[in-house]
Amino acid sequence: MIDEMPEAPQPEKKYRKTPPATPAVQAWLDGEQSREQLGTADEQETAELWARINNEAEGLRTRHTPIHVQSRIMSSLPDTPVVKEPLAEPEKKMSPAVAAIGAIVILLIGGAIGYMLVQ
Repeated sequence: MIDEMPEAPQPEKKYRKTPPATPAVQAWLDGEQSREQLGTADEQETAELWARINNEAEGLRTRHTPIHVQSRIMSSLPDTPVVKEPLAEPEKKMSPAVAAIGAIVILLIGGAIGYMLVQ
């Protein structure tokens, strides 16, 4: 028999809505002014959020693949590279007989159109 326990309600996640950056926060992000010059608490909170985002991004930039994972990847690659040669396109030649027949058909069509226009 399977234990049928009702699932505990998951707490609702609350996400902070970031207000658009004010000109002062933009200047701080651009390095044009210091963080102490931000006036309101909302600007300070936005600057704190961006500081955490920048720290996390920097940590991700410096992350490297662990050696054991890199070794597994490299060992799964073939020793010799596989080079696929492009498929040779067949030569497209037209025989003189086909060219002559095509020219005659075009002349006949042109003559028929001309005849209809004259009448």
